[in-house]
Amino acid sequence: MTVPIRFLVIVSVLIAVVAVAMVPRSKEWLAVLRDEDKQAQVIALLEPRLANGENDPATLAALGQAYAAAGDDGRAAGLMERYIALRPNDATAYGLLSDIYKNQRATIGQIAMLQHSIAISPQLSRIAELADLYRQEARTDDERALLSSFQTQLTIESGLVLRLSQLRADRGDRQGAIQVLLRDDVTSVAKSVSSQNERLLLAELLAETGRGTEAIRFGRQWILQWREPWLAGRLVHAVAPRVPQSGASELVDAVVKLHPDIRLFLVHDLAGTDARPAAIHLLETWIVANASPRADEIAAFMSVCRELNQQRIAWASYASALGNHLPDELVTRFSEAMVADFGIGSLAPFWSHLPKAMMEQKSLLPARFAFEGHDRRMTSILLQKVDLAALDSPSRQMWIELLAATASPAEALRILRDRRSRLPPDLLVSYARLAGQLGQEIDYRAAKAALGQNIE
Repeated sequence: MTVPIRFLVIVSVLIAVVAVAMVPRSKEWLAVLRDEDKQAQVIALLEPRLANGENDPATLAALGQAYAAAGDDGRAAGLMERYIALRPNDATAYGLLSDIYKNQRATIGQIAMLQHSIAISPQLSRIAELADLYRQEARTDDERALLSSFQTQLTIESGLVLRLSQLRADRGDRQGAIQVLLRDDVTSVAKSVSSQNERLLLAELLAETGRGTEAIRFGRQWILQWREPWLAGRLVHAVAPRVPQSGASELVDAVVKLHPDIRLFLVHDLAGTDARPAAIHLLETWIVANASPRADEIAAFMSVCRELNQQRIAWASYASALGNHLPDELVTRFSEAMVADFGIGSLAPFWSHLPKAMMEQKSLLPARFAFEGHDRRMTSILLQKVDLAALDSPSRQMWIELLAATASPAEALRILRDRRSRLPPDLLVSYARLAGQLGQEIDYRAAKAALGQNIE
């Protein structure tokens, strides 16, 4: 069967029409498949049309997008520039061309295309991209103006709320910076805690501008929501040096009530700032907040008092511990810490107030105080009550030195012999040496056997 030529012509025309119809319109060209093989097909289909002099915007857009997807940025840029000349109100096209310029490191062109895209259809992602370029190019005024123009569209997640506030604060416009941050997703504890940096900046700005009461009110709410000591510490550092002492003390009290373990850290952190009075306040109230501190906690407290030249606080806290009738064990720990810092004589003003039970404890402290008072007989008696296993190595060395100072060598040997089975290794060495000096061979060999080593 012969097919009429006229029919073939009609079919060819229809195919051409369908092909043209398949070219995306100006709002559809981004839907072109991005697979590289497909892009090659699109390019092969549409390039002949351009070669034939066609200048259809849809064809230019589709072909430009295809070249961009294929990685030919030079050809893509030329086609998109021709498209934009015909369709100057297509925000998406400006965005694509900005991406192409980015790949070509053509920053000036990228900025211009983003400006056009945002002017037509503001998209937060493009606003953020342009703001970042302004920042890189040190165009601070342009960055601030851009973000200010779209302030209501900025989000915490994008980081642009924080950035705009910082830009205004850096320019000296602290009230404007505060205004950016006074929004519900920053201040309200009902919202996400992802705004922690915005909150810290807001608190600092409020404190700097005489609105410390607001900063403290917000801060007390936020630390309860955060439940993070490091964030609470940052808040204190931002606010406390910038508000009156009463407000700073109120804030630090709220923080250490929730996070008692960071009290002495805050003292260190604030001591070198304008919030030093708040640091001293924390130190002064340490004894009240610590009903039963461990030995290492007392040592840390004493160390901080010494570093800040606040020995008066150590003395006052020790007197408070005695006056409040704290447990004997606590008083003993504190007394030992005082002696370590100020010497045994420091207990003299308090000796009559020390609990009598403390004298009966198996501690080295009463013996040391008796020796300080030149009561050799009482020192010897108290030394024999000491639990050597509870002493650390320096304290055991002190014990043996006090024993040698208050008892005759023969008496000291007898005391050590009676305790031989319970003597720590370092005291066994002292026992063996004393036995050797006195010519007591049996004791010497017994000590050596207990040690399992030679003794020089």
